[in-house]
Amino acid sequence: MKLKKILSLMLSSLLLLSVVGCSSTDGKSNEDKVIKVGATLVPGGELLKELEPMIEEKGYKLEIVNFNDYIMPNEALNNGEIDANLFQHEPYLKEAVKTKGYDIMAGTKLYVCPAVLYSNKIKSIDEFKKGDKIAISNNPSAGSKCLKYLQDLGLITLKEGDVVGVKDIVENPIGLEFIELDVAQIAPSLEDVTAGFIDTTYAVPAGLNAEDNGIYTAPVNDEYANLLAFRTEDKDSEKIKVLEEVLTSDECRELIKSKYKGVVIPVF
Repeated sequence: MKLKKILSLMLSSLLLLSVVGCSSTDGKSNEDKVIKVGATLVPGGELLKELEPMIEEKGYKLEIVNFNDYIMPNEALNNGEIDANLFQHEPYLKEAVKTKGYDIMAGTKLYVCPAVLYSNKIKSIDEFKKGDKIAISNNPSAGSKCLKYLQDLGLITLKEGDVVGVKDIVENPIGLEFIELDVAQIAPSLEDVTAGFIDTTYAVPAGLNAEDNGIYTAPVNDEYANLLAFRTEDKDSEKIKVLEEVLTSDECRELIKSKYKGVVIPVF
């Protein structure tokens, strides 16, 4: 009887361990089937939401984590809180990796949000006069891009360099003033300046329309195309492959064209 009781207890213990083990494995399996992607709401978050059914067809559940700034998506990615992010172009990513030491990398270039100079006070760049204020991003790579567009327009001349700032303006014949702001603050500050470069992410929610409020739209340049970013160690992972397949599909290309009508332009 005593032996029978011991055998019974041993069998119960083995069954319990088996159940716990299976439960743990199932939990891990379920977690591995969730892809967390960080994005700003427009256009990345909106686009991912539309593509969610395609990702589910490939056996994964998509979890979109929306961010309101351009700093935290890379922090969250580097820290392992998300699997990928969609909000930035390669020059911005390179600058972040250089200054922060992130171990993250760029995937396929997906779409361009052409830079637009918005104004509620003038209708043309020819109307700029001495003392007029132009708001640009205080991020080095983004601000540099804005200044180079103004140089292309003949409004200023800059020193040579990959990344330039206001201090690198060598000629300013009109006498323009430049206000460097956090990119999220340029749209709310538009009434306080003559014009400002505002990203699509913030222009759309602010009710700005490039046709009605834009006085300049930059040429399409895929150097500044938004891309999927992920940790270097995950470059060959199934999750990243699924995301890239869906984001570079014909369906995604047509969705971008129909939804954004030239405000966002696919480059894949």
